Amino acid sequence: MVSAKDVDRVRKALRAKLGSGADVVLAETELRLLLDEVGRLMQSNDRLRRQNRRVRLKLQRAGIAEDAADAQGDEDPGEV
Repeated sequence: MVSAKDVDRVRKALRAKLGSGADVVLAETELRLLLDEVGRLMQSNDRLRRQNRRVRLKLQRAGIAEDAADAQGDEDPGEV
């Protein structure tokens, strides 16, 4: 399991490298750690988007939501 401290450490090191203007080279472990974290964040974001959509639709069916546009507010433009 990846700790938040590991991700933060790699993120800060990368930011420092970018600030110096030098080429950035990642170790395989750092790249894997960052890709895993990005994957988790994307999965969590998708789950929250679906959950929010279900709540908005439920509110709309109950007559609480303003209009149908509210039910589609957080959709990705690519999800058409």
